[in-house]
Amino acid sequence: MTTPPSGPYDGSTPPGQPNQYPPGQPNQYPPGQPGGGFQPSGHIQPGYNPYAQGPSGQGGYRFALPGQPVGYTTRVGASLIDGVLQGFPTGIALIVTISISTNPKYSDSAGLPLTLGFIASGVIWFLNRVVQQGRTGQSLGKKMTGSRVISIQTGELIGFGPNLGREICAYFFNYLCFINLLWPLWDEKQQTWHDKIVNDIVVST
Repeated sequence: MTTPPSGPYDGSTPPGQPNQYPPGQPNQYPPGQPGGGFQPSGHIQPGYNPYAQGPSGQGGYRFALPGQPVGYTTRVGASLIDGVLQGFPTGIALIVTISISTNPKYSDSAGLPLTLGFIASGVIWFLNRVVQQGRTGQSLGKKMTGSRVISIQTGELIGFGPNLGREICAYFFNYLCFINLLWPLWDEKQQTWHDKIVNDIVVST
């Protein structure tokens, strides 16, 4: 057993009391709290860590978004512009087909212009929505409305492959279930189903 020192306290740390100061001394630690750790009062939930840091960025994202998620009307406007661009060859071909079909001399070849129109529309869709949007994040419609597709995980462009998958999913979802077109109205991040599958988000530029 160690005999306590006699006489006035000289300010040194008592034996067997590492990093603990006597009551009333400067830098006193709370009793039972080694290192002076703060113990929150009240009920503490299991696993609670008052020093844990939450996700960084805006709205819980892993990064600072380069722009705010675009509104529903902006998305609709971009889709309408792309739709008009894509449908233009088919519309012209349809007019030509109707004109030819009324002439018995050329009625046998009336379907050819419409076939070429569908092919041209498909090429425009691929170049605009897949290649251009995959490389820059913007189709013509998105560029005109000031929006861009980026990865929700990195904030970078999603690239050609994921963008191709996004557009294929969008095609089937939009035609098989119309609710996909309305989903951004109540979604927290204003995403459609094909956005969620590819983990992308449409933001303003």
